[in-house]
Amino acid sequence: MDNHDFDLSPEEEVSLSGYKGKTVDADIVKAIMGKRALKGIDATSNIYKFSGLYLASKVNLKEHLKNKYQISDLLQKYFLTKVEPALLDILRGELDKHSDDIALCSIKRVLDCGNVLEAELDASIDGLTNNGYDVKTQILLEDLEKTLLRVKYVNKSSDDIVRDVLYNFSNAIQKIIKDRRKGHAAFNIMDEYDVQDILYVILKSIFPNLRDEDPIPKVGAKSTKIDLILREERILIEVKMIKQGDSNETHFIEQLKVDFESYHECKWLDKLFCFVYDPYKKTKDISNFNDLNGSRVKGDHGYNVEVIVRN
Repeated sequence: MDNHDFDLSPEEEVSLSGYKGKTVDADIVKAIMGKRALKGIDATSNIYKFSGLYLASKVNLKEHLKNKYQISDLLQKYFLTKVEPALLDILRGELDKHSDDIALCSIKRVLDCGNVLEAELDASIDGLTNNGYDVKTQILLEDLEKTLLRVKYVNKSSDDIVRDVLYNFSNAIQKIIKDRRKGHAAFNIMDEYDVQDILYVILKSIFPNLRDEDPIPKVGAKSTKIDLILREERILIEVKMIKQGDSNETHFIEQLKVDFESYHECKWLDKLFCFVYDPYKKTKDISNFNDLNGSRVKGDHGYNVEVIVRN
């Protein structure tokens, strides 16, 4: 913003300097703060202008900031903690004094201060948005959005995360198979090994312990290789791709049934995801795959199967 093309008052110029991280001569700030109030309006009346002044000369305006904080409503107090993070501890300690404030539940959720019911949070958000989107409200709502997204992710189980990746696979790969930058060749997905490699890259960034292509003991004359392994999470991922030359899903159904017998050798296995990529839409009846879902028990070992088909 060094080359702004709009007119600012001298006070606003100093305030802008503060937002830019620049320190302003103390005498200049003192002169602004020392001006007599006009019709009750002084340098602290506009919270945004005052916050910039504070950032430009923190040492000299520390007491002014404390006074402004004390007379502010809860939303403005939250805004001031963004200007001066040292106020956060004070805010946390006095939240219960603002039990009737519409911003309370949203701020408590962001600061992780006690349990907040979903209905209470919804009411808080509605109240904030109905009062208009000033800067203070936008900052709080943006922080709340980040908090909700983070909590949603953290609270997901390993199964949920793997499931989300598999369901979003077809959407995610559009960037590399269709929308590459000019001069960069599209990535051709020719077989299940290509699918497996892409999934490996995605899941490895989430689960550093992911391994691939691990053989398991033979069952009869057949030996099976596990495509993707999350041993600590007790999850296996089997990858199939129905290619252009395949007629339908029948062969893959039978192949999976045989593989299921081999997986009983993995005594630690709890969850088997079978991901079937069907880009040419060869599947005639998705229920043929759905019929494979559920528990598989053999002897004293059992695990759960979930088949996900995407095209």
